[in-house]
Amino acid sequence: MTRQAFIQAVKQVIQQIDPQAEVWLFGSQARGDARPDSDWDFLMLTDMPVDRRFKYAVWDRLNDLELDAERVISTRIHNKTQWHQLAVTDLYQTVQQEGKRL
Repeated sequence: MTRQAFIQAVKQVIQQIDPQAEVWLFGSQARGDARPDSDWDFLMLTDMPVDRRFKYAVWDRLNDLELDAERVISTRIHNKTQWHQLAVTDLYQTVQQEGKRL
């Protein structure tokens, strides 16, 4: 699976759960300095309530893709309102500076 096909597959899986979700790629894959063994860092922002059950539903679907593509996916999932309350955190700043909205 090509890089672009993999990214599109992740976005598709997330948007099957929430068609209005924002999907961001960040970290080394977004910066372009990833190694062959680097993971893929994604952020899902949704208007839906985010609880443990919701997170596990997303992670479960992405896990299937992760196994099929043989790539490690690390996904952060936040409600959009809660996300903006994290503006002072390193993660928020990293996504704002280097993230790429898909």
